[in-house]
Amino acid sequence: MKLYGVPLSVHTRKVQLGLRAKGIDHDLQVVIPIMPDTLPQNWDRLSPTGLIPVIEEDGFTLPDSSAILHYLDARYPDHPLYPSDPVDLGRAVWIEAYLGGFFREAMHPLFHQRVVAPMGGGEPDATVIEHVLTDVAPRYFATLDGEADGDWLVGDAFSVADISVGANLVLFHYLGETISPSQYPALSAWFRRLLAMPVFERQLEAEEPFAQQMGLPRIELAA
Repeated sequence: MKLYGVPLSVHTRKVQLGLRAKGIDHDLQVVIPIMPDTLPQNWDRLSPTGLIPVIEEDGFTLPDSSAILHYLDARYPDHPLYPSDPVDLGRAVWIEAYLGGFFREAMHPLFHQRVVAPMGGGEPDATVIEHVLTDVAPRYFATLDGEADGDWLVGDAFSVADISVGANLVLFHYLGETISPSQYPALSAWFRRLLAMPVFERQLEAEEPFAQQMGLPRIELAA
């Protein structure tokens, strides 16, 4: 299986975590949409939206992280990412969608200000950063802290809910921020446990060269 994307992308990370959880080997083809020289010649066909990630397997191509994870569960049912229990399934899908909002409202603008703007010779917009950190992120973290009352966010097994939240929080920490254990004790403790999982350890190890190249800090969790 080929995976087109870059590990520092939240959505590429989601798919890689799903692949690792299922034990599926994959070949990462580095594609950075804002860098045209990294795009395959058939990129318009592979990704009609121009976004990452995309998978290619046996002549079948599929974009969008959520669609890909559903495909992986259907084709490789071992170690399911989506719960079978209707209540747990509903909650897991809702958390995945909720983190889509977190990405759009918090991670995307924060990444743009902290990484993309300086790369283009611009200055980060302090107003945007302050809005994300003081208004947007706390609203999401408060909700997620209420969900993180066990080993897993949903049910009794690792699921797409854990993948979605974890994939976003990894980027949040790469951008120099952290989950306050005093303000969000349950979420902070859950994230610590998640990062200790072999699937996350392998993922962060694979991402390290990319993070170093972009000057992003190692993930350090507050005690």
